[in-house]
Amino acid sequence: MNKKLRTVIAVIIIVILIAVIAAIRIIGGKQKQIPPNDPMTAGNTAGNLYNGGLFCESNGVVYFSNSYDSGKLYAMDAASGECKKLSEGNASFICAANGYLYYYTDAAADKTGLGYVRRGRGIYRYDTHHSNNNLITDVTSDGMMLAGNNLIYTCFTEDEKSDGNAKITVNSVSIAGGDPVTLMTGHPKVGCYYGGLMYYSDNLTTGTLNTMDPVFGSTNEVSTERMYLPVVDGQTVYYLDSNDDYHLKSYNLSDGSIFTITDERCDSFNQYQDWIYYQTVVADDPEGYALKRIHTDGSGMETVKMGVYRNICITSDYVYFRDFGSDVPIYRTTTNGSVNVTTFDQAASAVLADR
Repeated sequence: MNKKLRTVIAVIIIVILIAVIAAIRIIGGKQKQIPPNDPMTAGNTAGNLYNGGLFCESNGVVYFSNSYDSGKLYAMDAASGECKKLSEGNASFICAANGYLYYYTDAAADKTGLGYVRRGRGIYRYDTHHSNNNLITDVTSDGMMLAGNNLIYTCFTEDEKSDGNAKITVNSVSIAGGDPVTLMTGHPKVGCYYGGLMYYSDNLTTGTLNTMDPVFGSTNEVSTERMYLPVVDGQTVYYLDSNDDYHLKSYNLSDGSIFTITDERCDSFNQYQDWIYYQTVVADDPEGYALKRIHTDGSGMETVKMGVYRNICITSDYVYFRDFGSDVPIYRTTTNGSVNVTTFDQAASAVLADR
């Protein structure tokens, strides 16, 4: 092979290599181009996120953490009830918008392939069109929400959330990934995003109602009332009153008026339209504990199921909940219809069908 021919071949190889590298960069760039959300987008309801974010409804699909399969991410067609597994990683604080899911996992499988979580704990973005996961940020957290084009989450400096010495901050990261930004130091419940603002109270400090800009971190005190688990719906804030034995109340943002919905002590609650589902706490009488529901105007109180329950998550069709001491079974009752508690059998059957 003469020198001229070798030179031509070398040039061709270089050109091909440059073209391949350019193509890879273009494809990689397209993969990172996440379509922006409306800035007012909330990926899930505040009530669901306060209760672990184990269920999230979007465009006729219910995305959920399947307790019958170690909390792995599943999807259910709301009309047919058909369920399928999406990911091997466990999922909590599930949010949905624009064809993507965002969720937190504190454990990952060793499997590989589409839909599998390849790394450990952190916040992931799942593409529902291409069935793949991407780690957005490696973090230990106990709360996360989608706020427009940012994910707001608590961040622990230590691996274990139970470490009492861990420094806790509230951070923000773009839905496309990148470097997280610290918005504040503290440990509020993360979940309520309304009108472009995060509403929160930090019961470790003043416990009063505040707002925070999810992009710049600027804060503002809205009310001096101590509000635990604030849920904003229009001009109304539903909350548990920390100064009044955690009674369920509503606060009018326009005139500051307060209405007591129930004088029972509550441990947790979730609001959907004109219903509130709540777990009662009865002092010195464990037999009196119950999951109940009531209209937002304080009328129509009913007992859903006696006992102690958690993770009260609501979709348009069903209210889901679990025993305090066990992940299964998953109970459910119709959201707006008559109380009729059954178990979420489709979720259990989907696990068997997947094996």
